[in-house]
Amino acid sequence: MIGAVLNVGLDALFVAVMGMGMTGAALATIIGQIISGFMVIFYLKRYKTVELKLSHFVFKVKYLARILSLGAASSINQVAMMITQIALNNALKIYGAMSIYGAETPIACAGIALKVCQVFFAVIIGIVQGSQPIFGYNYGAKKYDRVKETYKVDIIAGAAISILAFLLFRLFPRQIISIFGNGNDLYFQFGERFLQIYYFGILFNFVQVISSTFFTSIGKPIKGIFLSLTRQILFLVPLIILLPKFFGLEGLVFAGPVADGLSFVCAVIMTFVEFVNINKLKEAEMKKLAQS
Repeated sequence: MIGAVLNVGLDALFVAVMGMGMTGAALATIIGQIISGFMVIFYLKRYKTVELKLSHFVFKVKYLARILSLGAASSINQVAMMITQIALNNALKIYGAMSIYGAETPIACAGIALKVCQVFFAVIIGIVQGSQPIFGYNYGAKKYDRVKETYKVDIIAGAAISILAFLLFRLFPRQIISIFGNGNDLYFQFGERFLQIYYFGILFNFVQVISSTFFTSIGKPIKGIFLSLTRQILFLVPLIILLPKFFGLEGLVFAGPVADGLSFVCAVIMTFVEFVNINKLKEAEMKKLAQS
């Protein structure tokens, strides 16, 4: 939080007071990150549970595969979001120009909707990332009930956040769009429709985010990576390319919920199968304990 608070404060100082413009905004961000980094180093030096030595920071190839496998799902998800945004912006430009909205209005409205949704997704991602060590430790310790309970808590929390976002998008789309600026009637017309329909799937696509991290946490990164790819790359990008060919700009708007629905089905099936396997592992462990 120190970095974020510093960033906001220095933005006000450099941009509003000193008139440094974009340069000031960039400097504010960099300074906030540098100070946050030094605070982490200071904390690590005072860490009492584990003694950290300089040798611990030396790169070791034998740990590389494991580290990459644990971070691959999140990394690929970020790359997938970038690819999807590029595809969506280009499609909005092309098919928006063929509509009454023009090329610029759809891109602006889609950008606003994306930023708003990122706020809610950031909370869900934070919750499930905080659960990673709980998943991993208890799965490794064969405490499978704790694994299932943690997943249940994540799903309940994710559902609560998603329902809140869904209701806000349905009830107050104009007010949300207005926060980022004003426009003509066509601007609000497309912005409201895009926010309500394209992100209709926010009601259930949190399951894909949680399940992807869950698989990575229990040492099954391939499944986690696959789920990370489902919504963005396997479903959404092809739909962004194909649907507008038949339905124009309207096809782009509906590409989001269709991709969300398909990725949700994949996540539910894969997680269900995994929990069936976990139940079998639990039963085997109980039989082993009974025999001993």
